[in-house]
Amino acid sequence: MLTRRDAMKLGAAGVASAIAAANAKGAEPPKSPSGHIIAAMSAATETVDPHFSRSQVARNVLMHICETLVTIDEHSSAQLQLAESLDIDKDFRVFTFRLRQGVAFHNGKQMTSADVQKSLERWSKVSPEKARLDSVARMSTPDKYTLVAELKQSQPAWVELLKSPASPMTIIPAEECDKDPNKAQPISTGPYAFAGWDGATELNMRRFKDYTPNTAYAGRDGYGGRRSVWFDEATFKVIKEPSARVAGLQTGQFHIVDQVPVPAAKRLAQDAKMKVYDHIPSGANVIGVNFSKPPTDKLPVRQAIQAVLNIDEIMSVATDGFYVLNPCWIFKDNKFYPKDTARLVYNLADENRARALLKQAGYNGEEIVMLTSADIAGLKEAAVVASEEMKSVGMNVRMDVFDWPGMTARRTDPTTHNLFSSGYGIQPLLGPFEYRRFFSGPDNWSYAKPDAAMDDLWAKLFAAGAEDERARIYSDIEYRINTPVYELKLGDSGAKQAATAALQNFLPYDGIRLWDDWLA
Repeated sequence: MLTRRDAMKLGAAGVASAIAAANAKGAEPPKSPSGHIIAAMSAATETVDPHFSRSQVARNVLMHICETLVTIDEHSSAQLQLAESLDIDKDFRVFTFRLRQGVAFHNGKQMTSADVQKSLERWSKVSPEKARLDSVARMSTPDKYTLVAELKQSQPAWVELLKSPASPMTIIPAEECDKDPNKAQPISTGPYAFAGWDGATELNMRRFKDYTPNTAYAGRDGYGGRRSVWFDEATFKVIKEPSARVAGLQTGQFHIVDQVPVPAAKRLAQDAKMKVYDHIPSGANVIGVNFSKPPTDKLPVRQAIQAVLNIDEIMSVATDGFYVLNPCWIFKDNKFYPKDTARLVYNLADENRARALLKQAGYNGEEIVMLTSADIAGLKEAAVVASEEMKSVGMNVRMDVFDWPGMTARRTDPTTHNLFSSGYGIQPLLGPFEYRRFFSGPDNWSYAKPDAAMDDLWAKLFAAGAEDERARIYSDIEYRINTPVYELKLGDSGAKQAATAALQNFLPYDGIRLWDDWLA
């Protein structure tokens, strides 16, 4: 059962032993910070407003600058960051955060509960994920270092919504909180301070000399822990072409690069001056299904698609063989991962079963439109292979290929498509509570009609206090997604990062972390 006091791991015990051990390996850190590290990433952040961000590339840069009341550890469990303690009342309605004292913003101001309240209020208005705070009835600040959040109803899992870095609930100075969406400056309390962004190709940061590390922890841990910076400056450059990122690493323009193609990673691994890091799983490949547009409005047609897919074949092509099979929507190391996955329909590659289901549906060659994007090669390749497998049993599949913004726009119009090849990045890492909006309620991504059974399961999950009860309910949610074929889970993809061998103590994670590592 979730306890009301010490609701999350606190102090040194909050750092997983494996992470502490990893932090201790290798060379000793330098005596003092110095130098300038340059990282190359595949795309540009869409914003530097801490409350307006949502993407992986935004996290890559902003999590160096920003901090939150609650963040995630290496295994995605909730961990206190700017909060020193959390007390939850017996009804799971009143959450009292006691703040760490002496924490400075990048502008020199000391953080207080007034900044925290104003930050959360602004986030609840402008964030793409603002629904996470819909359950808050009121917030108050009884003193300079206490914030009290009162919920409209009991919600034991509320902290699971607070922890998400998908659109982090960044604490910024109160005076920034009256600004319009996409207008607030990235002023927070993180180990780096924002130093400039050209809006497209380069973002610069400098070490925040007055940073206050969280001494409750021994070292880095996910996006939290005790974060120590050993560089005076850091730059993220946007280099869209993978070959250019790799070439820049080899010539010394960059110290670390993300999204390295598998063949290039194999070559780099043979170079003693380089080091390749495997981050697997790092995301999930999926095919979204539209319930409202014929012929995928018929359950047997959706089941036929589910039956014919050879997931191994699709993922092998889409990821250059760098993947793991997984029928579930969360990673296998998540504490809520279902124990009874055998009941899920997955990776059948059964053409006979697919043909029988199409016959049952009365399918007569109606067109099935698959949306995909040429901007992300793995998504397009997954769509190509899946389409060919569907054609092998007589389905009339048309692929519509757009850039990423174009595909996203068409996905929101249910008249344009039956299927869309896409992926999830942070959601499989964070766990079950991330998926409610995709599969439940009137705005579900499948355009499905109201599903009382689905909605009831999600309500029970958020109301459950004990972890074993949550795990049992979530297992039923996985089955409820799988049986009507709300979406088609393909597999979990990996990502490869590469760095100069001079970079010490680096550990791959959701994003590139330029803290607790250094150049020899």
